[in-house]
Amino acid sequence: MTTPLRTFGPLQPTHAGWTSAAIDIARPAVDLAVRGPDALPVTMSNHSHHENWFELLTRPLWGLAAAKDDVPADLWTALATTLARAVDPADAWYVGDPSEGGQRQVEAAAVGWGLALAPERLWEPLGSKAKDALAAWLSAAYLGPVADNNWHYFPVFAGHGLARVGVEHDAAVAAAHLDRIGELLLDKDGTFEDGPGGRVDYYNPFAFHTYALLHYKLGGDDRFAAAAAEFARRFGSWFAADGASVPYGRSLGYRFAHSSLWGALVAADVEAVPWAEAAGYARRNLAWWWDKPILDPEGRLTVGYGYPNDAVVEQYLTTGSPWWAMKAFTGLLAGAEHPFWTAEAKAPAAGLHKAPRAVHVRDHGGHVTRLNGQAWQPWSRGGQASYGKLAYSSVAAFSHLAEGPGLESAVPDGALMLSEDGRHWRGREDSDEGAIDANGVLTVNWQPWEDVTITTSLEAALDGWHARVHVIETGRTLHTGEGGWCVPLEGHIAEAEDGKAVATSQGLRSEIIDGDSGRIAEVITPMAGTHLYWPSTALPVLRGVLEPGKHVLKSLIYIGSEV
Repeated sequence: MTTPLRTFGPLQPTHAGWTSAAIDIARPAVDLAVRGPDALPVTMSNHSHHENWFELLTRPLWGLAAAKDDVPADLWTALATTLARAVDPADAWYVGDPSEGGQRQVEAAAVGWGLALAPERLWEPLGSKAKDALAAWLSAAYLGPVADNNWHYFPVFAGHGLARVGVEHDAAVAAAHLDRIGELLLDKDGTFEDGPGGRVDYYNPFAFHTYALLHYKLGGDDRFAAAAAEFARRFGSWFAADGASVPYGRSLGYRFAHSSLWGALVAADVEAVPWAEAAGYARRNLAWWWDKPILDPEGRLTVGYGYPNDAVVEQYLTTGSPWWAMKAFTGLLAGAEHPFWTAEAKAPAAGLHKAPRAVHVRDHGGHVTRLNGQAWQPWSRGGQASYGKLAYSSVAAFSHLAEGPGLESAVPDGALMLSEDGRHWRGREDSDEGAIDANGVLTVNWQPWEDVTITTSLEAALDGWHARVHVIETGRTLHTGEGGWCVPLEGHIAEAEDGKAVATSQGLRSEIIDGDSGRIAEVITPMAGTHLYWPSTALPVLRGVLEPGKHVLKSLIYIGSEV
Protein backbone atom coordinates (compact mmCIF):
# COMPACT_ATOMS: atom_id res chain seq x y z
CA MET A 1 0.00 0.00 0.00
CA THR A 2 1.02 3.62 -0.31
CA THR A 3 0.08 7.09 0.91
CA PRO A 4 -1.32 10.16 -0.85
CA LEU A 5 1.91 11.94 0.08
CA ARG A 6 4.09 9.41 -1.73
CA THR A 7 1.72 9.09 -4.68
CA PHE A 8 0.67 12.69 -5.26
CA GLY A 9 3.28 14.73 -3.41
CA PRO A 10 2.96 17.23 -0.54
CA LEU A 11 -0.47 18.65 0.25
CA GLN A 12 -0.54 22.43 0.00
CA PRO A 13 -2.99 24.13 2.44
CA THR A 14 -4.34 26.48 -0.22
CA HIS A 15 -7.28 26.60 -2.59
CA ALA A 16 -5.02 25.52 -5.45
CA GLY A 17 -3.45 22.78 -3.34
CA TRP A 18 -6.82 21.35 -2.33
CA THR A 19 -8.07 21.54 -5.92
CA SER A 20 -5.12 19.41 -7.01
CA ALA A 21 -5.78 17.03 -4.12
CA ALA A 22 -9.44 16.63 -5.11
CA ILE A 23 -8.52 15.79 -8.69
CA ASP A 24 -5.71 13.46 -7.59
CA ILE A 25 -8.04 11.51 -5.30
CA ALA A 26 -10.88 11.41 -7.84
CA ARG A 27 -9.07 10.47 -11.03
CA PRO A 28 -8.12 6.88 -10.11
CA ALA A 29 -11.77 6.18 -9.24
CA VAL A 30 -13.02 7.60 -12.53
CA ASP A 31 -10.32 5.79 -14.51
CA LEU A 32 -11.56 2.47 -13.10
CA ALA A 33 -15.26 3.31 -13.32
CA VAL A 34 -15.13 4.16 -17.04
CA ARG A 35 -14.05 0.57 -17.71
CA GLY A 36 -17.48 -0.60 -16.59
CA PRO A 37 -18.86 -2.82 -13.84
CA ASP A 38 -16.93 -5.88 -14.99
CA ALA A 39 -13.64 -4.14 -14.23
CA LEU A 40 -14.61 -3.54 -10.62
CA PRO A 41 -13.20 -6.05 -8.11
CA VAL A 42 -15.83 -8.14 -6.37
CA THR A 43 -15.93 -7.11 -2.71
CA MET A 44 -18.14 -7.59 0.32
CA SER A 45 -21.38 -5.63 0.04
CA ASN A 46 -25.07 -5.80 0.87
CA HIS A 47 -26.01 -4.26 -2.47
CA SER A 48 -25.51 -5.30 -6.09
CA HIS A 49 -22.25 -5.22 -8.01
CA HIS A 50 -23.61 -2.58 -10.40
CA GLU A 51 -24.58 -0.39 -7.43
CA ASN A 52 -21.06 -0.79 -6.05
CA TRP A 53 -19.69 0.35 -9.39
CA PHE A 54 -22.10 3.29 -9.48
CA GLU A 55 -20.68 4.49 -6.15
CA LEU A 56 -17.22 4.53 -7.69
CA LEU A 57 -18.49 6.56 -10.65
CA THR A 58 -20.61 9.14 -8.86
CA ARG A 59 -19.09 9.83 -5.43
CA PRO A 60 -16.12 11.79 -6.85
CA LEU A 61 -18.68 14.34 -8.10
CA TRP A 62 -19.05 15.75 -4.58
CA GLY A 63 -15.59 17.28 -4.88
CA LEU A 64 -15.15 17.60 -8.64
CA ALA A 65 -18.36 19.61 -9.12
CA ALA A 66 -17.14 22.12 -6.54
CA ALA A 67 -13.90 22.53 -8.53
CA LYS A 68 -15.48 22.18 -11.96
CA ASP A 69 -13.51 24.87 -13.80
CA ASP A 70 -10.19 23.34 -12.78
CA VAL A 71 -11.09 19.73 -13.54
CA PRO A 72 -9.49 18.58 -16.83
CA ALA A 73 -11.86 18.22 -19.76
CA ASP A 74 -11.01 14.56 -20.30
CA LEU A 75 -12.22 13.76 -16.79
CA TRP A 76 -15.55 15.46 -17.40
CA THR A 77 -15.95 13.71 -20.75
CA ALA A 78 -15.31 10.33 -19.13
CA LEU A 79 -17.80 11.05 -16.34
CA ALA A 80 -20.57 12.30 -18.64
CA THR A 81 -20.18 9.43 -21.12
CA THR A 82 -20.14 6.75 -18.43
CA LEU A 83 -23.01 8.29 -16.49
CA ALA A 84 -25.13 8.23 -19.64
CA ARG A 85 -24.49 4.51 -20.00
CA ALA A 86 -25.21 3.84 -16.31
CA VAL A 87 -28.74 5.28 -16.55
CA ASP A 88 -29.68 3.78 -19.93
CA PRO A 89 -31.98 0.75 -19.41
CA ALA A 90 -30.83 -0.68 -22.74
CA ASP A 91 -27.14 -0.65 -21.78
CA ALA A 92 -25.31 -3.53 -20.12
CA TRP A 93 -23.92 -1.03 -17.63
CA TYR A 94 -27.38 0.08 -16.46
CA VAL A 95 -27.33 0.50 -12.70
CA GLY A 96 -30.99 -0.34 -12.25
CA ASP A 97 -34.32 1.28 -11.54
CA PRO A 98 -34.09 3.81 -8.67
CA SER A 99 -37.81 3.54 -8.02
CA GLU A 100 -36.94 0.26 -6.30
CA GLY A 101 -34.91 2.19 -3.72
CA GLY A 102 -31.61 1.01 -2.30
CA GLN A 103 -28.14 2.32 -2.93
CA ARG A 104 -29.12 4.01 -6.19
CA GLN A 105 -30.99 6.59 -4.12
CA VAL A 106 -27.79 7.50 -2.29
CA GLU A 107 -25.84 8.11 -5.45
CA ALA A 108 -28.74 10.00 -7.04
CA ALA A 109 -27.82 12.81 -4.66
CA ALA A 110 -24.31 13.00 -6.11
CA VAL A 111 -25.74 13.02 -9.64
CA GLY A 112 -28.13 15.81 -8.68
CA TRP A 113 -25.31 17.79 -7.08
CA GLY A 114 -23.16 17.37 -10.17
CA LEU A 115 -25.92 18.49 -12.52
CA ALA A 116 -26.83 21.44 -10.31
CA LEU A 117 -23.27 22.79 -10.33
CA ALA A 118 -21.85 21.58 -13.64
CA PRO A 119 -24.64 21.06 -16.22
CA GLU A 120 -22.30 22.30 -18.94
CA ARG A 121 -19.99 19.37 -18.16
CA LEU A 122 -22.44 16.54 -17.43
CA TRP A 123 -25.67 17.46 -19.26
CA GLU A 124 -25.05 19.68 -22.25
CA PRO A 125 -22.56 17.35 -23.98
CA LEU A 126 -25.18 14.56 -24.08
CA GLY A 127 -27.40 13.81 -27.04
CA SER A 128 -31.17 14.05 -26.75
CA LYS A 129 -31.64 10.32 -26.14
CA ALA A 130 -29.04 10.31 -23.35
CA LYS A 131 -30.61 13.40 -21.81
CA ASP A 132 -34.02 11.76 -21.81
CA ALA A 133 -32.62 8.66 -20.11
CA LEU A 134 -30.80 10.68 -17.44
CA ALA A 135 -33.86 12.85 -16.81
CA ALA A 136 -36.08 9.78 -16.50
CA TRP A 137 -33.67 7.99 -14.16
CA LEU A 138 -33.17 10.99 -11.87
CA SER A 139 -36.92 11.71 -11.87
CA ALA A 140 -37.55 8.15 -10.71
CA ALA A 141 -34.94 8.59 -7.98
CA TYR A 142 -36.65 11.82 -6.92
CA LEU A 143 -39.87 9.89 -6.35
CA GLY A 144 -38.29 6.71 -5.01
CA PRO A 145 -38.38 5.34 -1.44
CA VAL A 146 -35.72 6.22 1.11
CA ALA A 147 -34.75 5.07 4.58
CA ASP A 148 -36.24 7.19 7.36
CA ASN A 149 -33.01 8.96 8.31
CA ASN A 150 -30.47 11.25 6.62
CA TRP A 151 -31.53 9.64 3.32
CA HIS A 152 -34.40 12.12 3.11
CA TYR A 153 -31.85 14.55 1.67
CA PHE A 154 -31.13 12.39 -1.39
CA PRO A 155 -34.34 13.20 -3.29
CA VAL A 156 -33.80 16.86 -2.37
CA PHE A 157 -30.48 16.89 -4.22
CA ALA A 158 -31.96 14.91 -7.11
CA GLY A 159 -34.53 17.70 -7.31
CA HIS A 160 -31.80 20.35 -7.44
CA GLY A 161 -30.27 18.57 -10.41
CA LEU A 162 -33.59 18.27 -12.22
CA ALA A 163 -34.33 21.93 -11.64
CA ARG A 164 -30.96 23.01 -12.98
CA VAL A 165 -31.44 21.20 -16.29
CA GLY A 166 -35.07 22.23 -16.67
CA VAL A 167 -36.84 18.94 -15.97
CA GLU A 168 -40.28 19.39 -14.41
CA HIS A 169 -40.86 17.75 -11.04
CA ASP A 170 -43.25 18.17 -8.12
CA ALA A 171 -41.64 20.45 -5.54
CA ALA A 172 -43.96 19.05 -2.88
CA VAL A 173 -41.91 15.83 -2.84
CA ALA A 174 -38.74 17.58 -1.69
CA ALA A 175 -40.76 19.71 0.70
CA ALA A 176 -42.15 16.61 2.42
CA HIS A 177 -38.65 15.16 2.83
CA LEU A 178 -37.39 18.41 4.32
CA ASP A 179 -40.31 18.49 6.74
CA ARG A 180 -39.41 14.97 7.90
CA ILE A 181 -35.78 16.01 8.37
CA GLY A 182 -36.99 18.77 10.66
CA GLU A 183 -38.79 16.19 12.80
CA LEU A 184 -35.45 14.41 13.40
CA LEU A 185 -33.90 17.49 15.03
CA LEU A 186 -33.36 16.61 18.68
CA ASP A 187 -32.49 19.90 20.34
CA LYS A 188 -31.59 23.55 19.98
CA ASP A 189 -27.90 22.60 19.82
CA GLY A 190 -28.36 21.41 16.25
CA THR A 191 -28.21 17.67 16.87
CA PHE A 192 -30.16 15.30 14.64
CA GLU A 193 -31.19 11.74 15.38
CA ASP A 194 -30.32 9.56 12.38
CA GLY A 195 -33.78 8.05 12.19
CA PRO A 196 -36.05 6.94 15.04
CA GLY A 197 -33.83 5.58 17.78
CA GLY A 198 -30.74 6.36 15.72
CA ARG A 199 -27.35 7.31 17.08
CA VAL A 200 -25.61 10.67 17.12
CA ASP A 201 -22.36 10.18 15.22
CA TYR A 202 -20.52 11.56 12.18
CA TYR A 203 -23.75 11.42 10.18
CA ASN A 204 -24.60 14.70 11.90
CA PRO A 205 -21.65 16.66 10.47
CA PHE A 206 -21.01 14.83 7.18
CA ALA A 207 -24.65 14.14 6.31
CA PHE A 208 -27.36 16.24 7.98
CA HIS A 209 -25.41 19.47 8.34
CA THR A 210 -23.28 19.21 5.22
CA TYR A 211 -26.40 18.55 3.14
CA ALA A 212 -28.30 21.37 4.87
CA LEU A 213 -25.61 23.89 3.96
CA LEU A 214 -25.21 22.67 0.38
CA HIS A 215 -28.99 22.68 -0.03
CA TYR A 216 -28.97 26.28 1.19
CA LYS A 217 -26.22 27.10 -1.29
CA LEU A 218 -28.16 25.64 -4.20
CA GLY A 219 -31.67 26.78 -3.37
CA GLY A 220 -31.51 29.55 -0.77
CA ASP A 221 -33.51 27.57 1.80
CA ASP A 222 -31.78 28.27 5.11
CA ARG A 223 -34.19 26.43 7.42
CA PHE A 224 -31.41 24.17 8.79
CA ALA A 225 -28.43 26.49 8.35
CA ALA A 226 -28.69 27.78 11.93
CA ALA A 227 -28.71 24.23 13.29
CA ALA A 228 -25.61 23.43 11.23
CA ALA A 229 -23.85 26.51 12.57
CA GLU A 230 -24.78 25.66 16.14
CA PHE A 231 -23.50 22.11 15.78
CA ALA A 232 -20.28 23.37 14.17
CA ARG A 233 -19.53 25.54 17.21
CA ARG A 234 -19.18 22.34 19.26
CA PHE A 235 -17.89 20.05 16.54
CA GLY A 236 -14.30 21.18 16.94
CA SER A 237 -14.09 19.08 20.11
CA TRP A 238 -14.15 15.95 17.93
CA PHE A 239 -10.71 16.82 16.48
CA ALA A 240 -7.26 16.44 18.00
CA ALA A 241 -4.55 19.05 17.63
CA ASP A 242 -2.73 16.85 15.09
CA GLY A 243 -5.82 16.72 12.85
CA ALA A 244 -7.13 13.28 13.77
CA SER A 245 -10.86 13.01 14.35
CA VAL A 246 -11.75 10.72 17.22
CA PRO A 247 -12.87 7.44 15.60
CA TYR A 248 -16.38 6.58 16.71
CA GLY A 249 -19.51 5.15 15.13
CA ARG A 250 -20.25 3.66 11.74
CA SER A 251 -18.95 4.55 8.27
CA LEU A 252 -15.47 5.41 9.48
CA GLY A 253 -14.31 4.05 6.12
CA TYR A 254 -15.30 7.40 4.61
CA ARG A 255 -12.19 8.78 6.34
CA PHE A 256 -11.75 12.52 5.71
CA ALA A 257 -15.47 12.97 5.07
CA HIS A 258 -15.37 13.70 8.81
CA SER A 259 -14.21 17.22 7.99
CA SER A 260 -16.83 17.91 5.30
CA LEU A 261 -18.87 20.20 7.55
CA TRP A 262 -16.06 22.77 7.55
CA GLY A 263 -16.02 22.85 3.75
CA ALA A 264 -19.81 23.04 3.54
CA LEU A 265 -19.77 26.09 5.81
CA VAL A 266 -17.39 27.75 3.37
CA ALA A 267 -19.46 26.72 0.34
CA ALA A 268 -22.56 28.29 1.90
CA ASP A 269 -20.55 31.19 3.37
CA VAL A 270 -21.90 30.57 6.88
CA GLU A 271 -19.31 31.67 9.44
CA ALA A 272 -20.28 29.49 12.39
CA VAL A 273 -16.80 29.82 13.91
CA PRO A 274 -13.99 32.17 12.86
CA TRP A 275 -12.72 31.13 9.44
CA ALA A 276 -9.23 30.60 10.82
CA GLU A 277 -10.63 28.03 13.25
CA ALA A 278 -12.64 26.19 10.58
CA ALA A 279 -9.64 26.22 8.27
CA GLY A 280 -7.46 24.74 10.98
CA TYR A 281 -9.74 21.78 11.58
CA ALA A 282 -10.17 21.05 7.86
CA ARG A 283 -6.54 21.48 6.84
CA ARG A 284 -5.12 19.47 9.71
CA ASN A 285 -7.55 16.61 9.16
CA LEU A 286 -6.73 16.19 5.47
CA ALA A 287 -3.00 16.57 6.24
CA TRP A 288 -3.31 13.83 8.89
CA TRP A 289 -4.72 11.48 6.29
CA TRP A 290 -2.25 12.50 3.60
CA ASP A 291 0.57 10.36 4.97
CA LYS A 292 -1.49 7.30 5.95
CA PRO A 293 -1.24 4.04 3.89
CA ILE A 294 -4.78 4.26 2.51
CA LEU A 295 -4.11 3.95 -1.25
CA ASP A 296 -3.52 0.89 -3.40
CA PRO A 297 -0.62 0.85 -5.88
CA GLU A 298 -2.86 2.43 -8.55
CA GLY A 299 -3.57 5.39 -6.26
CA ARG A 300 -7.13 4.37 -5.39
CA LEU A 301 -8.61 4.70 -1.94
CA THR A 302 -8.91 1.36 -0.18
CA VAL A 303 -11.59 -0.08 2.08
CA GLY A 304 -10.57 0.23 5.73
CA TYR A 305 -9.48 3.05 7.99
CA GLY A 306 -5.84 3.67 8.90
CA TYR A 307 -4.78 0.93 6.49
CA PRO A 308 -6.67 -1.40 4.09
CA ASN A 309 -8.82 -3.76 6.16
CA ASP A 310 -12.29 -5.04 5.24
CA ALA A 311 -12.70 -6.44 8.76
CA VAL A 312 -13.25 -3.02 10.37
CA VAL A 313 -15.99 -1.66 8.11
CA GLU A 314 -19.72 -2.23 7.81
CA GLN A 315 -21.52 -4.57 5.43
CA TYR A 316 -22.33 -1.74 3.01
CA LEU A 317 -18.79 -0.44 2.42
CA THR A 318 -17.27 -1.59 -0.83
CA THR A 319 -14.74 -0.55 -3.47
CA GLY A 320 -16.37 2.74 -4.42
CA SER A 321 -17.58 3.71 -0.95
CA PRO A 322 -14.47 5.55 0.32
CA TRP A 323 -14.97 8.36 -2.22
CA TRP A 324 -17.68 9.70 0.09
CA ALA A 325 -14.62 11.49 1.44
CA MET A 326 -14.83 13.81 -1.58
CA LYS A 327 -17.42 15.82 0.35
CA ALA A 328 -14.47 17.30 2.23
CA PHE A 329 -13.72 19.36 -0.91
CA THR A 330 -17.04 21.22 -1.25
CA GLY A 331 -15.35 24.32 0.19
CA LEU A 332 -13.62 24.73 -3.17
CA LEU A 333 -16.87 26.38 -4.31
CA ALA A 334 -15.61 29.47 -2.49
CA GLY A 335 -12.89 31.28 -4.39
CA ALA A 336 -9.23 31.35 -3.44
CA GLU A 337 -9.73 34.82 -1.97
CA HIS A 338 -12.20 33.58 0.66
CA PRO A 339 -10.83 34.05 4.21
CA PHE A 340 -11.14 30.29 4.81
CA TRP A 341 -8.34 29.85 2.28
CA THR A 342 -6.29 32.91 3.20
CA ALA A 343 -6.50 32.81 7.01
CA GLU A 344 -3.70 31.44 9.13
CA ALA A 345 -5.08 28.27 10.69
CA LYS A 346 -5.89 28.52 14.38
CA ALA A 347 -4.80 25.69 16.69
CA PRO A 348 -7.29 24.23 19.21
CA ALA A 349 -6.83 24.50 22.97
CA ALA A 350 -7.10 21.88 25.69
CA GLY A 351 -10.46 21.60 27.40
CA LEU A 352 -13.55 19.61 28.30
CA HIS A 353 -16.57 19.78 26.04
CA LYS A 354 -20.01 18.25 26.42
CA ALA A 355 -20.96 16.56 23.16
CA PRO A 356 -24.26 14.89 22.28
CA ARG A 357 -24.55 11.90 24.66
CA ALA A 358 -20.81 12.07 25.35
CA VAL A 359 -17.98 14.11 26.86
CA HIS A 360 -14.94 15.06 24.78
CA VAL A 361 -11.70 16.01 26.50
CA ARG A 362 -8.76 17.41 24.53
CA ASP A 363 -5.75 16.97 26.78
CA HIS A 364 -2.57 19.03 26.99
CA GLY A 365 -0.98 16.72 24.43
CA GLY A 366 -3.73 17.63 21.96
CA HIS A 367 -5.34 14.18 21.97
CA VAL A 368 -9.10 13.73 22.32
CA THR A 369 -10.75 11.17 24.59
CA ARG A 370 -14.44 10.53 24.08
CA LEU A 371 -16.35 9.33 27.14
CA ASN A 372 -19.30 7.59 25.56
CA GLY A 373 -22.89 7.34 26.75
CA GLN A 374 -24.51 5.85 23.65
CA ALA A 375 -25.32 2.16 23.33
CA TRP A 376 -24.39 -0.19 20.53
CA GLN A 377 -25.83 -0.18 17.01
CA PRO A 378 -27.13 -3.72 16.47
CA TRP A 379 -27.89 -3.62 12.75
CA SER A 380 -24.46 -2.61 11.45
CA ARG A 381 -21.53 -4.98 11.34
CA GLY A 382 -19.17 -4.15 14.20
CA GLY A 383 -21.82 -2.01 15.90
CA GLN A 384 -20.86 -3.11 19.41
CA ALA A 385 -17.25 -1.99 19.03
CA SER A 386 -17.95 1.19 17.04
CA TYR A 387 -20.73 2.43 19.35
CA GLY A 388 -20.79 0.49 22.62
CA LYS A 389 -17.36 1.01 24.16
CA LEU A 390 -17.04 3.27 27.16
CA ALA A 391 -14.23 5.42 25.78
CA TYR A 392 -12.63 6.21 22.43
CA SER A 393 -9.35 7.93 21.60
CA SER A 394 -8.06 10.05 18.73
CA VAL A 395 -4.49 8.83 19.26
CA ALA A 396 -5.23 5.15 20.00
CA ALA A 397 -8.52 4.62 18.10
CA PHE A 398 -10.24 1.33 18.97
CA SER A 399 -10.46 -2.33 18.00
CA HIS A 400 -13.20 -4.54 16.63
CA LEU A 401 -13.80 -7.93 18.16
CA ALA A 402 -12.92 -11.05 16.21
CA GLU A 403 -14.51 -14.48 16.16
CA GLY A 404 -12.79 -16.72 18.65
CA PRO A 405 -12.24 -17.32 22.37
CA GLY A 406 -10.38 -15.16 24.84
CA LEU A 407 -9.76 -11.49 25.48
CA GLU A 408 -7.37 -11.51 22.54
CA SER A 409 -10.43 -11.83 20.28
CA ALA A 410 -12.78 -9.67 22.36
CA VAL A 411 -10.18 -6.84 22.50
CA PRO A 412 -11.53 -4.72 25.37
CA ASP A 413 -9.71 -1.46 24.62
CA GLY A 414 -11.80 1.36 26.08
CA ALA A 415 -14.20 -1.21 27.50
CA LEU A 416 -15.19 -3.56 30.29
CA MET A 417 -15.94 -7.08 29.02
CA LEU A 418 -17.67 -9.83 30.97
CA SER A 419 -17.75 -13.61 30.62
CA GLU A 420 -19.38 -16.59 32.29
CA ASP A 421 -16.61 -19.01 31.33
CA GLY A 422 -13.53 -16.82 30.73
CA ARG A 423 -13.59 -17.67 27.02
CA HIS A 424 -16.66 -16.04 25.49
CA TRP A 425 -16.97 -12.33 26.26
CA ARG A 426 -19.74 -9.76 26.23
CA GLY A 427 -19.42 -5.97 26.31
CA ARG A 428 -21.93 -3.18 26.71
CA GLU A 429 -24.76 -3.47 24.24
CA ASP A 430 -28.10 -1.97 25.26
CA SER A 431 -28.00 0.77 27.88
CA ASP A 432 -29.42 4.15 28.68
CA GLU A 433 -27.84 7.16 26.96
CA GLY A 434 -25.94 8.33 30.02
CA ALA A 435 -26.19 11.42 32.18
CA ILE A 436 -23.54 14.14 32.40
CA ASP A 437 -23.15 16.19 35.57
CA ALA A 438 -21.86 19.74 35.93
CA ASN A 439 -18.27 18.50 36.30
CA GLY A 440 -18.33 16.46 33.11
CA VAL A 441 -18.71 13.08 34.79
CA LEU A 442 -20.68 10.73 32.56
CA THR A 443 -22.72 7.95 34.19
CA VAL A 444 -24.36 5.16 32.22
CA ASN A 445 -26.43 2.16 33.29
CA TRP A 446 -26.34 -1.17 31.50
CA GLN A 447 -27.54 -4.72 32.00
CA PRO A 448 -25.58 -7.43 30.14
CA TRP A 449 -27.70 -10.23 31.70
CA GLU A 450 -31.08 -10.16 33.44
CA ASP A 451 -29.45 -10.67 36.82
CA VAL A 452 -26.45 -8.37 36.21
CA THR A 453 -26.72 -4.58 36.47
CA ILE A 454 -23.83 -2.15 36.07
CA THR A 455 -23.53 1.57 36.70
CA THR A 456 -20.39 2.99 35.11
CA SER A 457 -19.05 6.47 35.81
CA LEU A 458 -16.40 8.02 33.56
CA GLU A 459 -14.28 11.11 34.17
CA ALA A 460 -11.35 12.45 32.13
CA ALA A 461 -8.59 14.90 32.99
CA LEU A 462 -6.44 17.16 30.82
CA ASP A 463 -3.27 15.15 31.41
CA GLY A 464 -4.20 12.11 29.30
CA TRP A 465 -5.76 10.11 32.13
CA HIS A 466 -9.36 9.07 32.62
CA ALA A 467 -11.04 7.19 35.44
CA ARG A 468 -13.69 4.48 35.34
CA VAL A 469 -15.81 3.26 38.25
CA HIS A 470 -18.12 0.28 37.78
CA VAL A 471 -20.70 -0.63 40.42
CA ILE A 472 -21.72 -4.19 39.58
CA GLU A 473 -24.52 -6.23 41.09
CA THR A 474 -24.45 -9.80 39.80
CA GLY A 475 -26.48 -12.92 40.43
CA ARG A 476 -23.88 -15.11 38.74
CA THR A 477 -20.12 -15.65 38.78
CA LEU A 478 -18.43 -13.47 36.18
CA HIS A 479 -14.97 -13.11 34.71
CA THR A 480 -14.01 -9.49 33.98
CA GLY A 481 -11.59 -8.04 31.46
CA GLU A 482 -10.98 -4.32 31.24
CA GLY A 483 -8.68 -2.66 28.76
CA GLY A 484 -6.65 0.49 28.48
CA TRP A 485 -5.58 1.53 24.99
CA CYS A 486 -3.77 -0.38 22.26
CA VAL A 487 -0.32 0.59 21.00
CA PRO A 488 1.51 -0.78 17.93
CA LEU A 489 2.87 -4.27 18.53
CA GLU A 490 6.08 -3.69 16.62
CA GLY A 491 8.84 -2.60 18.99
CA HIS A 492 6.57 -2.51 22.04
CA ILE A 493 7.77 -2.95 25.62
CA ALA A 494 5.36 -4.52 28.12
CA GLU A 495 5.36 -4.26 31.91
CA ALA A 496 2.78 -5.76 34.28
CA GLU A 497 2.84 -6.13 38.06
CA ASP A 498 0.91 -5.16 41.21
CA GLY A 499 -2.34 -4.25 39.44
CA LYS A 500 -0.64 -2.07 36.83
CA ALA A 501 -0.07 -2.87 33.14
CA VAL A 502 1.93 -0.68 30.76
CA ALA A 503 2.71 -0.95 27.06
CA THR A 504 4.94 1.54 25.26
CA SER A 505 5.60 1.65 21.52
CA GLN A 506 6.60 4.16 18.87
CA GLY A 507 6.39 7.11 21.25
CA LEU A 508 3.05 6.11 22.82
CA ARG A 509 2.51 4.94 26.37
CA SER A 510 -0.65 3.08 27.41
CA GLU A 511 -1.29 2.32 31.06
CA ILE A 512 -4.09 0.89 33.18
CA ILE A 513 -4.04 0.78 36.99
CA ASP A 514 -6.41 -1.20 39.18
CA GLY A 515 -8.01 0.41 42.23
CA ASP A 516 -8.32 -1.97 45.16
CA SER A 517 -10.17 -4.90 43.56
CA GLY A 518 -7.22 -7.27 43.35
CA ARG A 519 -7.38 -7.74 39.60
CA ILE A 520 -4.45 -9.22 37.72
CA ALA A 521 -2.63 -6.91 35.30
CA GLU A 522 -1.15 -8.11 32.03
CA VAL A 523 -0.42 -7.02 28.47
CA ILE A 524 -2.14 -9.11 25.81
CA THR A 525 -1.65 -9.37 22.05
CA PRO A 526 -5.05 -8.92 20.39
CA MET A 527 -6.00 -10.76 17.23
CA ALA A 528 -4.21 -9.16 14.28
CA GLY A 529 -6.30 -6.99 11.98
CA THR A 530 -8.80 -5.88 14.62
CA HIS A 531 -7.47 -2.35 15.19
CA LEU A 532 -8.35 0.72 13.12
CA TYR A 533 -4.85 2.26 13.09
CA TRP A 534 -2.35 -0.60 13.36
CA PRO A 535 -2.41 -4.14 11.92
CA SER A 536 -1.00 -5.66 15.13
CA THR A 537 -1.23 -4.29 18.66
CA ALA A 538 -0.47 -4.76 22.34
CA LEU A 539 -3.07 -3.95 25.00
CA PRO A 540 -2.73 -3.51 28.80
CA VAL A 541 -5.65 -5.19 30.61
CA LEU A 542 -6.95 -6.05 34.06
CA ARG A 543 -8.53 -9.47 34.71
CA GLY A 544 -10.65 -10.60 37.64
CA VAL A 545 -13.44 -12.87 38.85
CA LEU A 546 -16.61 -11.72 40.62
CA GLU A 547 -18.78 -13.96 42.75
CA PRO A 548 -22.51 -13.22 43.09
CA GLY A 549 -23.08 -9.99 45.00
CA LYS A 550 -22.20 -6.30 44.76
CA HIS A 551 -18.75 -5.14 43.66
CA VAL A 552 -16.99 -1.88 42.81
CA LEU A 553 -14.22 -1.88 40.20
CA LYS A 554 -12.07 1.22 39.82
CA SER A 555 -9.36 1.92 37.28
CA LEU A 556 -7.17 4.71 35.94
CA ILE A 557 -6.25 4.71 32.25
CA TYR A 558 -3.61 6.74 30.41
CA ILE A 559 -2.69 7.28 26.78
CA GLY A 560 -0.17 9.78 25.54
CA SER A 561 3.45 10.45 24.86
CA GLU A 562 5.93 8.01 26.31
CA VAL A 563 7.34 9.33 29.60
